[in-house]
Amino acid sequence: MRKEVGITRTLIELHRYYLQDNEFDEGDLIYYRINYRLVALFGITKEEAQSFHETYHRDIPRTISKGYCHICDAIVKFIPIIYGASERERKSLEMAQNEGKLIIANLGYNAIKEGVKLPLYGCKICKAALPRYGTMP
Repeated sequence: MRKEVGITRTLIELHRYYLQDNEFDEGDLIYYRINYRLVALFGITKEEAQSFHETYHRDIPRTISKGYCHICDAIVKFIPIIYGASERERKSLEMAQNEGKLIIANLGYNAIKEGVKLPLYGCKICKAALPRYGTMP
């Protein structure tokens, strides 16, 4: 019982930390990141962490951001674009990309230079960049 209380408190704090800029956008990357933190902090299995997290979301539903895609001409879920993945991360990121959870950007030689803003999100359906929902310098 004591462990469950600690996990619940930690879930509240992790959500507050990871969703501080947008409490209504717990996409898959954040969802799984929270699960991994629970595993690391409490020494529980991945399945147990997911179970605790799902229980948490029975009372506080998980939301994922949506936006307008001009190519699809529709309101769509948007997913993060990942830049500069290492070779070690690449395999798991490619699996997530195949499941429609993220987009791995192919950075050309001159892609990152002063004044160029890179989009943070893309359309889940057509994979087009959606710069109006966030960019990084």
